Amino acid sequence: MIPFLSSRYAFSSSYKQRDRAIRAVVAIALSLVVVNVVISIMDFLQNGRFEDIRDVRSFDIVVEGKHKEELSQYFPGSILFEYGEGEALTSDGAYNVRYISSDYDGGLKILYGDSSSLMVPYSLFRSSSGKITLSMLKKGKAATTMKNFEYSISGIYWTSVGTEFDQTTLFLPLEEADETVYFLTAIKNVDLKEGEKILKELGLDYKTWKEQESSLYAAFFVEKTMMYTVLSLLFVIILVSLRQSVRIFVSSHDKECAELEIMGMGRKKILLMMELSFFLILLLGIVLGLVFGRLALMLVEYISVKSSSILDMALSMSYGSMVFFSLFLIVVTGLSVYFENIKRNKKPLWELIHVK
Repeated sequence: MIPFLSSRYAFSSSYKQRDRAIRAVVAIALSLVVVNVVISIMDFLQNGRFEDIRDVRSFDIVVEGKHKEELSQYFPGSILFEYGEGEALTSDGAYNVRYISSDYDGGLKILYGDSSSLMVPYSLFRSSSGKITLSMLKKGKAATTMKNFEYSISGIYWTSVGTEFDQTTLFLPLEEADETVYFLTAIKNVDLKEGEKILKELGLDYKTWKEQESSLYAAFFVEKTMMYTVLSLLFVIILVSLRQSVRIFVSSHDKECAELEIMGMGRKKILLMMELSFFLILLLGIVLGLVFGRLALMLVEYISVKSSSILDMALSMSYGSMVFFSLFLIVVTGLSVYFENIKRNKKPLWELIHVK
């Protein structure tokens, strides 16, 4: 009986109740669509940015020193390579210098030439004459001194990180490195927790990409927190509208509820019936929100493919966020229906029966 009455009352055609129910469904669905699209795009942009950084600049785990052969047996499914870090001055300013070998897997895209000598970004190549003089610290017989070295440009590169990395980094063969260079071993495609456990047992000094990019990671975390805060404020507005819809929905069924109580139905069963009635409306709104949210993401992906000015997006639905906001809607709806029924129960039955 209760499920039957709940389904009848949810979209009743009397007193424009069906129109109000449909408006509530649309409002719930649209709110979830907006939340889904915003969160998915933000996650795509942040995750894509982090993937580029991990692929080019910081890598998953970086171990101090040369340990490729030693660590290969512990990370059989990962990519390991050694490289060096140093600094140099040119006539254009200061640069970081990476010393790499043929097995270097740091996301370099070589536009021209090869890595047999000095590789530079296109902006530096354009302002050079094909040769560049680097001033670097080199260890001499008595002390470490600044020395000048002239290199012919053998290649031009670019990376997915962009100008913040490309315009500040030069590449030289690993054979050019000496004792003044800071040697590192990079580990890519590794589970951070498992990798840290192994390295701790071996007693090696290391840093994860989160530690190397702590300031950027913290900035992105704050950005995501602010995004959720703004979306929560949007949801507060939605909840106020939902609360009003619940009030109107319950009050429009005051007469029917009073009649059921006179016929012998208990107040708890009437409350359950009203809860289920509006939950049907809410459930329909949530389902439509998920369906149209997925369609909206597909539309954004289609537009990004067709438009040359927008990134080629591969968006995925944030099911965790959808579950959180949906549960929030369910809790608020349940409490609203409960308190509205409390208010109705305080009124005398004769007054409710004669409501026009």
